[in-house]
This record gives sequence, C-alpha cells and structure tokens, in this order.
Amino acid sequence: MNYKKSLSLKKNFSWNFIGNLVYALGQWLVLVIIAKTGTPEMVGLYSLGLAITAPILMLTNLQLRAVQATDTSDKYIFNDYFGLRITTGILALIFVLVINYISNYDLNKSLIIFLVGMSKLIDSYSDVVYGQLQQRERMDFIGKSRILKGVLTLIVVGFTLLITDSLLISLVVLNITWLVIFFLYDFKSLNYFLKIKKPNFNIYKFKELILLTLPLGIMLMLGSLNSNFPRIVIEKQLGESQLGYFAAISYLIIAGNTFIGAVGQAGAPRLAKYYSNNQMKYFRKLLIRLLFIGFGIGILGVLLSIGIGEQILKLVYDEKYSNYNYIFILLMVSGTFSFPSSFLGHAMTSMRIFKIQPFLGGGWLLVSVIGSMSLIPIFGMEGAAITLIISSIVQFLSQLIVVVLNLKKKILE
Repeated sequence: MNYKKSLSLKKNFSWNFIGNLVYALGQWLVLVIIAKTGTPEMVGLYSLGLAITAPILMLTNLQLRAVQATDTSDKYIFNDYFGLRITTGILALIFVLVINYISNYDLNKSLIIFLVGMSKLIDSYSDVVYGQLQQRERMDFIGKSRILKGVLTLIVVGFTLLITDSLLISLVVLNITWLVIFFLYDFKSLNYFLKIKKPNFNIYKFKELILLTLPLGIMLMLGSLNSNFPRIVIEKQLGESQLGYFAAISYLIIAGNTFIGAVGQAGAPRLAKYYSNNQMKYFRKLLIRLLFIGFGIGILGVLLSIGIGEQILKLVYDEKYSNYNYIFILLMVSGTFSFPSSFLGHAMTSMRIFKIQPFLGGGWLLVSVIGSMSLIPIFGMEGAAITLIISSIVQFLSQLIVVVLNLKKKILE
C-alpha cells in the first residue's frame, strides 16, 4: 500500500469523523460514569480542571497543527514543530502549578487540575503528529489513533472509576494510557512518511514559528477563556454542584462539535490549496457548503432538545439532570452559531489570516466576561447559557466580516 498517497476528501472526512466520534463518545461515557456513580460535585471538579487548564494549553499549543496542515510551502519540518511543542508544553505545566498555588486550592483539587493539564499536554504531543498527517491528507492514521484513545479511555478509566470511585486515581491511569498510545502508535505512524523524527531545539526556528503562530495561540486561549469563563464564574458563584450539572449538559453538544471538527479538519487543507492557487470560485463554494452544514446541525440540535430533551437527559444521566432541559435548549441555540463559526475559523487559518485573530478573541472574551459577571449572579445557569448565545453570535458575525473582506481583497489583486 502506498502510504504517501493522499486520500480523497470523502475518505479523510470519514476517518476523521469516525475517529473523533469514538474518541468523544469515550470521553463522554467516562463523564456519564462519573455522574452516575459519583456526584455532581465530582463532575464539577473535573470540569473545573478542564476550564482552568484548557486556556493555558491552547495558548502554548500555538495552533501548530493547523499551521502544519495548511503549510503548502513546507517552510518548516515536523522536527521544528515537535521541538517547539515539547518546550511550550513544559511551560504550560509550570503555568498550571502557578495558578494552583495562587488560587490556594486544597491538595486534592490541585492534583486533579494538574493531572487534567498533564493529560491535555500528552494529547498535544499526539496533536503535532496529527498536523503532519493532516498536511499529507492521511486522516486514516489520525482516525485510528482517536479510536484507540476513545475505546481504551472508556475501558481503562471507566473500570478504574467503578472500582476505586476515585477521580484522582482514574486521571493517573488516563495519563499512563495516553502516553502508551503516543509512543506505540502515534509516533510510530510517522515512520511511513519521515526518516528522522528527532525534535529540533533551534532557538532561531522557535523565534520564527512563535512570531508566526503566537497570534493563533492567543486566539485559541481567548476562545477557550470565552467558553470556559462562565463555568469558572458558576463554580465561584453557585458551587461545584451547579457547575457539574451545567458541564454535563454542555457535553451533550459534543456530538455536533465532533461532526463539525471532523468536516473542518478534513476540508482545511483543501481550502488552503484553493486559496493559495487563487481558485476563489472553488474556495467560496466549499466554504458556503460548510456553513450550511454548520447551521443545519445547530438547528437539528435545537429541535431535538425541544422535542425530547428531557428524555435524553433522564436517560443519559438521571432525573435531576432532566430538570435543566431549558439549559440544554439554550446551549443548543448557541451551537447554531458556534458550529458555522468553527468553519469560518478554519477558513481564516487557510487564508493565513493570523494577526487579527487575537483582537477578535479579545472582543469575544470581553463579551463573555461582561455577560457572565452580570447575568450569572442574577439568573444562575440560565445566565451562563444566555452569555454563550450572545458570545457565539458575536463570534460568527465578526469572523464572517473578516473572511468576506479578505476574499474581496484577494479577488481584486
């Protein structure tokens, strides 16, 4: 089999979608096990760990995968990206430790937050491998990796949770499992494409890459803060129990996000090629198709939450969660705008629009902060959901304006 030959867009999408779906399903079922065998407080504690560590890892990841995947000139090699990812990953863990110290959390909460951050760091090492594979349009390797992670996470971590009823021990097992997958599958998959996989620690290459990707890292961090800030405010204002309910219900949107992510990642290299080759007709056609898909998935989610939302929450979690179906409906409304917005983000990266992204992210975060601080103390979880709706609308409109203006500029050149 010729592993160096690119797959079709359809095959790339299929592998990426199936892989991400199985991975997300495994992650979600672990959360379901926590909710059913533990307490909403335990779910809230795990979600707090994600809310605190995600923005840090987003910043230090510098969105290297997207830059790799859309680098049609091959200016940098995998070893450069890998060396930078290792370096920034170490900095990320230091940041997590500093935040734990400043926040004065108890030992158990601090360890859980650190272990969640460690799992995201390990996943980021796999991610830089994915960037190389995505650039070569070989999403089959990525799909198989995500399937492995999803299945093994559910089996190993789920079993540990059921036996020990300890989130701390389960996270330790999670980190060990992901390390094994990285070394025995992800890293080895590069043997088909690269002869040398040793990370480069070249300060000059780092400087060039950081200058190129820092706006994207800042953008991702701000975007993560934008979505996670309401959760942090919920934990402070309403407690870990309410955060647990909100987080568990929010995770049901993962089905839409999984589909959107798979389509976007499969289409990004094709968008980049159309744009770099000045094939604006095909670029617009593919982007419009993607936006229609995003809106369609969002509207379907809203209809399902209105029609059978309570039954879904009761079946997946329990009776207590079904009392918050109105939150489920509001969150799906926010998805109606955040799904197509995700495609616009892929388009901007494919167009190499980097410098403006931190300013956009800053605006979105400002909306989220104002909304969270003013609405959550008054309306509780409903205020958090309304904040996400407003933020997603602002995000979609601002990205749409940037993409349209740059497309017009490109056509006139």
